[in-house]
Amino acid sequence: MASPKVWIVINFSLGVLALLLILTLFDVTLPSLGQAQYVLDRESPLCLVEWKGQHNVLDDINTCCLEARKQLTCVYESVELELGRVDWNCKTGSGSVLSYELNNKAYRYCQQQNYW
Repeated sequence: MASPKVWIVINFSLGVLALLLILTLFDVTLPSLGQAQYVLDRESPLCLVEWKGQHNVLDDINTCCLEARKQLTCVYESVELELGRVDWNCKTGSGSVLSYELNNKAYRYCQQQNYW
C-alpha cells in the first residue's frame, strides 16, 4: 500500500490532468511560452535591413518577417547599433549579402506567424 504522501501527489497530478482535459473540451487555449515571452518583452519590435554596411529601418513588421523567413539562416548575434540593439541576423550567405536584423521582440513576433 502506498503512503499518504504518494496518494496526495497522485491525486494532485490527476486533478491537474483533469483540469487540462476540461479546458481542452471547451476549446480554451493556453498561451505558449513564446507568446508569454513576447507579451512580457517591453521593447518595441525593431527590424533593420543591412546592405554593404548601411542599416535602414523596415517599419512594416509583417514584410520584415516574410523577407527574413526567405533567408537561409537566422543566427543569434546581439549587436548594439545607433538605431538600436538587434539580436538576430537573417541572411542567405556570407560576404556582401543583404541581411535582415531583428531584435528579440520582432523575432518572437515573426515566430508566431503561420509561415515561420
